[in-house]
Amino acid sequence: MVTSRSLENIATGVWTWHAYDEDVRTDLFSTAVVAEAGLVLIDPIRLYEAGVEALALHKPVAAIVLTNENHTRAAVWYRGRFGAPIFSHPEAVGALTVAVDGMLGPNRSVGGNLKVLEIPGAASGEVALLHPGGSLHFGDAVVNLESTGLAPLPEKYCMDSGRLKEALESLPLEGVEVVTFAHGPALSQGGGVRLRSLFG
Repeated sequence: MVTSRSLENIATGVWTWHAYDEDVRTDLFSTAVVAEAGLVLIDPIRLYEAGVEALALHKPVAAIVLTNENHTRAAVWYRGRFGAPIFSHPEAVGALTVAVDGMLGPNRSVGGNLKVLEIPGAASGEVALLHPGGSLHFGDAVVNLESTGLAPLPEKYCMDSGRLKEALESLPLEGVEVVTFAHGPALSQGGGVRLRSLFG
């Protein structure tokens, strides 16, 4: 399992960390966001110890979210460290290599006030999380890699690229400034406008 030695506070109450994974030949990014109930860790990879301790100083870890079937990552380690429950969409459960503690779905929230947005057409069980403070947190549905730029998940990795396009076009982007990704650097301002121009 890769371990990141970078922890960046990209906006108030939002942190990201990342590392290159030789096995999948891409950069893996993780996010922590302060929600109503505490910190929510999104698709977390291992973080160096000082970084873990720095995050824990802000709020207790309330939940760990896996945004699709491919993102087990270091969820078990974080659950053991903090005793926080792991959540995923029901359609992701069969492929994850971890037992989850709770299910995500439409019209539900996690961490108290992170709204769950289903995004069909990407990986199985794909979700994003919308924070009322103006941040949006993706798994694989949108990437921001050097090789792709800001773009929807490449078609070869999609279950149904047409459905993904429709889902992305209908996202509630009003007031969104900060956008994070499981693959690629975050947008720390103007994220909603950039996404709207991308999706048409």
